[in-house]
Amino acid sequence: MHPRQHIKLHIEPGCSCLSSTKINRKNTHLSQIPICTNLRSEVCSRLLKTRDRKPHSYDNNSRTGPDHASVVNDNSRRSGKKTGFIQRQRTVTGAGFAQTVVLGYLANPEATREELHQTAAGAGMTLSTQGLDKRFTPKAAYFLDSLLAEAVTQMVGVIPQAQGLLARFAGVYIADCSQVALPEALAGMFRGNNGEQDAAVKVAVQIEMNSGQLGLWWHDGVVHDQRTGVSAHSLPPGTVRLNDLGFFNLATFAEDERNQVYYFSRYKVGTLVYTTDGMPLDVVKYLKQQGEQGCDLAVQLGADRLPCRLLALPVPPEQVGKRRKRLEETAKRKQQPVSARALALVAWTIYVTNIPREQLSLREAAILGGTRWQIECLFKLWKSSGGLADSRSQDPQRVLCEFYAKLLAVLVAHWLLVVSCWQRLDRSLHRATQVLRKQVLALLNAWTELPLLTRALEQTAAIIRTTCGMSKRHTHPLTFQRWLEVETVDG
Repeated sequence: MHPRQHIKLHIEPGCSCLSSTKINRKNTHLSQIPICTNLRSEVCSRLLKTRDRKPHSYDNNSRTGPDHASVVNDNSRRSGKKTGFIQRQRTVTGAGFAQTVVLGYLANPEATREELHQTAAGAGMTLSTQGLDKRFTPKAAYFLDSLLAEAVTQMVGVIPQAQGLLARFAGVYIADCSQVALPEALAGMFRGNNGEQDAAVKVAVQIEMNSGQLGLWWHDGVVHDQRTGVSAHSLPPGTVRLNDLGFFNLATFAEDERNQVYYFSRYKVGTLVYTTDGMPLDVVKYLKQQGEQGCDLAVQLGADRLPCRLLALPVPPEQVGKRRKRLEETAKRKQQPVSARALALVAWTIYVTNIPREQLSLREAAILGGTRWQIECLFKLWKSSGGLADSRSQDPQRVLCEFYAKLLAVLVAHWLLVVSCWQRLDRSLHRATQVLRKQVLALLNAWTELPLLTRALEQTAAIIRTTCGMSKRHTHPLTFQRWLEVETVDG
């Protein structure tokens, strides 16, 4: 299995194979978080040492991994000897290259060749712009892939201080996937989605909303959401799985029920619904009878009759037309007809869940369902603001290097935002990221001296913490306001 497919941030406490960091700001130095180790020379050196690597598979088939997976020099023996990626130790180091591309793109996702060259000089490397350009090779891509695999084994989160609705659960986990198109020349490494794209990578993310802990995986674009790393492990008891329809799976829901995990999902059109006495239920007909009141009904789902609640809330008239248009556009893109049932149900937001009624009312379900939008905002931050899907280059290997570097950059940024402002429910990650970008040069200048780096990180965190808040809205309350509208069960 290729490193990009099996590495993840563990989402359960106590896993011996992964390192875990939970931050209490009052008692922990920010220098202890992975940003202060993962790009430093110790880790980069370890990644570039000689290792006996066998070809990896991309998926469950027997297809071999990328060409750059075998670039490590099998004949090297000495501890500090590097692979072919580093040929002139005095000029370019693994740590220097990693700092250049990761911090360079963190500071400016649209960085030019000249700007990256300036960052390289700040990282202590003495080479020309053209010399840096030549470093974007298949070997460099493999190096960055390995560094990313190393980085995501670190789990950073604050000690949860949940309030309002989210405090009712041991954790609220939201997952989603997003695709990034790659040049056609990389189709042999990252297969696109069913022919729609010749080459694409699927990025799967799972975030725990109370602590900020992040799970990250990357796969071939063709891989189904339910076969990504998100679905690989069970969640801890008492937590909520709040996923997109791409993860809708009755077998997973049944397993969650057995493991005392709550699932909360949009209803998938076409799923069989039965009353509690086993009679088929026509959802469209039933909802038409409810008028605008909405419903909270005990039902059974699927052939195995999974018991759950079916919650339905009417959609405002101005939203119905937009939903219908999106549905028709999606059907046209997939060259599939739109069913009459699907068109009828656009007037409703329908959820299925095993959360007890006494723990979540119908009104509160609407708030919890709206929480899933937070991961959409995260992907928007990574793509629109972080440039994850963009590149100035036409060279496939440079584009691939940029993808890995930018994914590392958004991961590093997330670590810093978690320890800086996650305990603020009114946080704006977009605003916090803007502040962070302005501080990257100060971090780079302090990188080699731990006391200076600690001070720079603390100063950056203080600025972010002070300035990242959002103003409350009275007409259209923000998500954090809606969370706080709800008292905890115990309260």
